[in-house]
Amino acid sequence: MTQSVSPECVSREPVRSPLIGLVFDASNPFEADLVDAVYAAADARAVAESAAGQSHPRYRIASSIHGRARNRARAIADLVDVDCDALIVVGATHDDALDLPLPTVIIGERIADLPALTIGTDEWQGAHLAVQHLIDLGHSAITHIGGGDHPCAAERQRGYIGAMTAAGLQQNCQILRGDYTEEAGARVARELLDRLPRPTAVFLANDRMAFGFIDVMRAHGVSVPAEMSVVGYDDGHLAGVDGVDLTTIRQDIGGLAAAAIDAVGRVLTDDSVEPGGCGFLGDVALEPELIVRATTAAPKRRRRPPRERDEPRLRWGLMVEHLDDTVMNSLADPALVSGSIEVVASASTMNAWQIADRLGILASYGLYGDLLDDPDIDAVLIALDDDLADEWALRSAAAGKQVRRIVSSTDRPVALPQLKGIP
Repeated sequence: MTQSVSPECVSREPVRSPLIGLVFDASNPFEADLVDAVYAAADARAVAESAAGQSHPRYRIASSIHGRARNRARAIADLVDVDCDALIVVGATHDDALDLPLPTVIIGERIADLPALTIGTDEWQGAHLAVQHLIDLGHSAITHIGGGDHPCAAERQRGYIGAMTAAGLQQNCQILRGDYTEEAGARVARELLDRLPRPTAVFLANDRMAFGFIDVMRAHGVSVPAEMSVVGYDDGHLAGVDGVDLTTIRQDIGGLAAAAIDAVGRVLTDDSVEPGGCGFLGDVALEPELIVRATTAAPKRRRRPPRERDEPRLRWGLMVEHLDDTVMNSLADPALVSGSIEVVASASTMNAWQIADRLGILASYGLYGDLLDDPDIDAVLIALDDDLADEWALRSAAAGKQVRRIVSSTDRPVALPQLKGIP
């Protein structure tokens, strides 16, 4: 005899809460603050949905850290192995293998052609705010300490060059290489101590470098800000501590975290969600904010060098097929490129777009000749193999463009002498 069972008595398996993997650098205070905010944003989302009568399950979060003894690839692989439903990567780089079998959200720099949603800050604007603050105080000798190959460093450097160029100070550009650590800031500070004249102000690509830089300067009797103004980037919780009081660019940590959790919700519930954005701006780009504290002040005296009133500001085009270290370092050398690079040209449209996207440049050509036909381009930087470089250097000169070339016979980029007959 079959016994009927009422629907109310049928046991139902509880809805499984999505497991979200979270990858970050354990040694980076800003990333640690951001991860804390991601947990809070996930809880806030659950509370808001419950209050709205929605029954979506609460997110579970599994963190995986990387550092000196454990690389990011290992941290990511461990989360993939435990069957996470989605992944959030803080500070992904172009070398990361992130073509993964699960939805991915990146907090940081957008990576071209990667199937991931990107949440970030308008880094160019942040750097521009930092440098413009120093210019408004009266500084003209402003050095930038870059972040090397770390996420967002190239865009912060581009913002520095853009602000200096807009103020007519492109000939004063000085860029030294860092790596987002206190040790790098201290090393660069020691380098500048040996250089005379020193800059009156420094913009560093993150707060950690600024901390190391200030420690060395003060230890050697250089007063901050009376003799050296310092601006950092991030505004983690240490930047406002008494005795530090760092002027810096604030990233909206809470906003980044909330946007990342929202992006996870979208990729888990809608298979049609695709990454977007252009250049270094991802799917969500939040506004940065200048936070003025005690490490910046007007210089004791202005040391802006005289320049010709009609000094031209060149607009550059770049002919390139591959972005190697030589090209990247050369683009940051104001002695080689004394203006802004506005267009990229390659032998194919797709390659030109990918390189332009990597550099945060909005215009590209799939033919070298199209670059020469552009009336707004004054000069051409050629980063091609020798035979091809010779040919296009001559064609560029014939088109009335100024020409510079890049080769690498050592570890450092070298600008070849101008070819005969080329201005």
